[in-house]
Amino acid sequence: MSDPLDALIHALDVNPEIGAEGRVLFIRAREHPALEHFAGRLMCQQTWKPHADELQAAGYRTERDAHGIFQLVLVLPDPQRDLMVADIARGYDHLAPGGTLMISQHNDAGAKRCQQHLANVAGGAQAMSKHHSRVVWAVKDESKPWNEEMLQQWRDGAAMRRILDGRFWSRPGLFSWNRIDEGSALLAQHLPATLKGNVADLGCGWGFLSDHLLRECHDIDTLDIYDADADCFECARRNLGLVMTKVKAKPHWQDATALIGSRKFDAIVMNPPFHEGKYADSLIGLKFIATAAQALRSEGELWLVANRQLPYENLLNETFATVEKVAESGGYKVIHATHPTVQPVHERRGKRRR
Repeated sequence: MSDPLDALIHALDVNPEIGAEGRVLFIRAREHPALEHFAGRLMCQQTWKPHADELQAAGYRTERDAHGIFQLVLVLPDPQRDLMVADIARGYDHLAPGGTLMISQHNDAGAKRCQQHLANVAGGAQAMSKHHSRVVWAVKDESKPWNEEMLQQWRDGAAMRRILDGRFWSRPGLFSWNRIDEGSALLAQHLPATLKGNVADLGCGWGFLSDHLLRECHDIDTLDIYDADADCFECARRNLGLVMTKVKAKPHWQDATALIGSRKFDAIVMNPPFHEGKYADSLIGLKFIATAAQALRSEGELWLVANRQLPYENLLNETFATVEKVAESGGYKVIHATHPTVQPVHERRGKRRR
């Protein structure tokens, strides 16, 4: 698939005066060999752990939050409207007077809208098309101020806020950010209050399932929460901090599709994602299951919810001694699996399955 990052690099190549000097910030950065051109003066901002790991492995300074003022700010904006315009506002806030804000968006992800947004707030913008994407840029010209009222509306539109009558904190861009997901609600209905010991929530999001665990499962000793999106953790921290319990959730900025370390758990709960962008990908959930099987103690148990059509049972039967469908409702299924083992089924003689 064509990549807006390639289009961004092309635009820089044909406009060599842009970013020729000064510090450079790359918002929602992704690794590209051409970034070496900015070696020593580039800061990458990235909250998505897999991309952050790739950037750090390539030797680039990478932060969850950007700080400072830059002569050039590059942005690969989120396609969701509130986040797209908030990314534009964030880029402006880090831009030095006379500096350039350059944005690249795929045509199918709203490139034309992105161009219009930048033109509206900046009073005009330049643009070029390449690789089925559109690159747009504008200069922070103090003689022609950008629309500050519009910028503030965009900042506010992506800010963390209370949802569901003030019960929880969340923010646009997180999974099911302003409602309780039906699958998570179904899983919470069937999680036993007897869960105990060391427990983990893989793909915790803003913390709905973890909130339920802390409120209902009083024999939990520790709760570790994992997510690849660092933007979720302040929301989860606030939400879980409101629960009257001695257990303090420990956040981990880690990708649950990869192994999560040597720590072992008595129970794991999860509602794994099954989309990469707008495309369905059941492999993500399968990797979550493999991670859970590795991270559970031999007597441990996994509780998960998934869309009914997702093909998770074969792997579950390969990696757990017992697998049971506990509930099925509204297109979702709740599965309980116990006694993980890394051995294939055919090597475990005498094990019964259901």
